[in-house]
Amino acid sequence: MSAKKVIQRFRRDESGFALVLALACIVALGTAVSAMSYYTTSNYHSSVRSSADQTALALAEAGLNVAFSTLQKAPSPTLASAISTTPVPDIPMTGGAASYYGSLSGSTWTLTGVGKATDPTRPGQVIVRTVTGKAALGTGTIGATSNGAWRYIYSDDPNSCATLSNNTIINVPVYVQGSLCLNNSAQIISSAVQVGGRVTLSNTQTSIGTSASPMQEVHIAKGCSLDGVTYHTPCTSGDRVYSAQTPDTTLVPLSKPAIDLAGWYKNAQPGPLHPCSSGSFPGGFDTNTTLDRSRSTVDLTPKTAYDCKVVDGTGAVVGQITWTPGAPGLLVIQGTIFFDGNIQLAQLVNVQYSGRATIYSSGTITLSNQVNLCPVGGCGPNWDPNVNLLTFVSGTSTDQYGFTIGNNSTFEGAVYCVDDYQAGNSSAVWGPVIARQINISNSTFNSFPPIMNLMSGMPSSYTTVTTISVVPGSWGT
Repeated sequence: MSAKKVIQRFRRDESGFALVLALACIVALGTAVSAMSYYTTSNYHSSVRSSADQTALALAEAGLNVAFSTLQKAPSPTLASAISTTPVPDIPMTGGAASYYGSLSGSTWTLTGVGKATDPTRPGQVIVRTVTGKAALGTGTIGATSNGAWRYIYSDDPNSCATLSNNTIINVPVYVQGSLCLNNSAQIISSAVQVGGRVTLSNTQTSIGTSASPMQEVHIAKGCSLDGVTYHTPCTSGDRVYSAQTPDTTLVPLSKPAIDLAGWYKNAQPGPLHPCSSGSFPGGFDTNTTLDRSRSTVDLTPKTAYDCKVVDGTGAVVGQITWTPGAPGLLVIQGTIFFDGNIQLAQLVNVQYSGRATIYSSGTITLSNQVNLCPVGGCGPNWDPNVNLLTFVSGTSTDQYGFTIGNNSTFEGAVYCVDDYQAGNSSAVWGPVIARQINISNSTFNSFPPIMNLMSGMPSSYTTVTTISVVPGSWGT
């Protein structure tokens, strides 16, 4: 057959070849579409399951949080029964349910949260995820509510009237368990007043707050009076009681912190049973080993210097009282110090103290006339009691006045009296006072920074509690 005829034959058969090619393309395209459909469906199911898996993980974390919260609220977190050792019944939550359990080993809890979410790709099936975390048990202390008395001028006697007279100006919070009597032109211009009994304002110049600067907080249980006869409840501006909020009759419960006089007699350093490790104090801290107020009156600021330190086994100073006379004289203090007798600062003395200490007297404490006793830097609002703080504690229960500050004297520190407190003319105090009763005449109390950390020796109460803290880095799936 000639070449020409062969070519003509192929041309006649061209339509058949096209059909074969078309069929091949259809098959290939169908395969690609099927593959794409499978791939898309597979990705959809994978995406849906991944979303459900994340939901289960989030629910597990929620269960772990519930476990931590349950442990925090447990009455006895140190007991192995504080958290169930097997998963608790499912807790319904958005997207599914959560559960938890835990185990205690030594002082460490291992907590597990369980999350459950429905698997949308497999009807009737559930996706379960777990997460774990650890919580360490420790100990800490919390202060009793009575410690809050160190924010106030606090009078504890419920049966008498705390008296403010003459030109007394009080610019610190006042808490009086009994009644409060304002005479002459006495004023309270601080942020808060709480009185368990009645308030009597016996002169037109007396007031609690002012119309221009009302009090932020006023609680007076039994009313106010301008004549001592008729009492109004609640107190109003008509009684010269000015408050930004309507005064009420409900006091915040607060009691006087308890004093441990015998305990500090034994444990104070320096003190009767723990004398100076180096140096000495003139006349010592006691005359015998009995708490009986036998020591003669102690002069903290004599004309001659002294230096008394107590050190522990490592040589660290744990207690100190050092005096250097001068103008001003310098008093360095540290720790809790106890004198079994009265304490007095002679008149016309100017003292700058540094350090933080509580000084006890089994008797009375007296700052005579024209005494200045303030932290380094002088008396004023820049005092930081968390750096420099002198607290006087008068332990006598047989004298009317446990602490007296004389005329024209200034003290920047804190005061605690078993018995009463008395301030003389033109005296100024920057700091809290806690006493059975207060009698303040012609004096001022100025605002002071909050005492955030009560020192050892300051009458106060604490309770030991179990602390719970998350162990860093312990979270895991």
